[in-house]
Amino acid sequence: MEYLLKNGKKVLIRKPTVEDAEAIINVMTTADTETLFLARNPGEFCTPVEREKQIIENVLADDAVEWFVAEYDNKVIGQCSVGLVRRNERYRHRAGVAFVILKDYWNLGIGGRMMEECIKWCREHGIAQIELDVVKNNDRAVKMYQNFGFEIIGTKENALRYQDGTYADEYLMVKKL
Repeated sequence: MEYLLKNGKKVLIRKPTVEDAEAIINVMTTADTETLFLARNPGEFCTPVEREKQIIENVLADDAVEWFVAEYDNKVIGQCSVGLVRRNERYRHRAGVAFVILKDYWNLGIGGRMMEECIKWCREHGIAQIELDVVKNNDRAVKMYQNFGFEIIGTKENALRYQDGTYADEYLMVKKL
């Protein structure tokens, strides 16, 4: 789906193809150096291109998960995924979401457009509850999630441990559909 952004330009939110493998790897490895709000340290994302292509094929064939990339000026600059928390019947009403956007493209509304696609997928798949973890001091992301109706239901203290020995708490946020 193509969306108009705050800056008047367009972003295309679409499913990835195997041809996107290198671009997705670049997004992940670059984003890991741009923020402390992600789950990895720089250098920890080290998926080879052929493996990334297999992952893309597997996800596209799996009806319990969806994956989107954000394409801006013909360049993949972000990605998000949404999928069942677990496949067991008792959990099939719950989905989790995760987002990555390169820093140069923050504050344009791309995360919101990706969230719209994730929520749409959840509604189409009978999901009753969407869940996510977000670093507590990631105020921009917390605000966006709250604008979409997510509520903070708990805090995981010391959820992340950084290389300098400091810690960050995470919020668990939930949106009921």
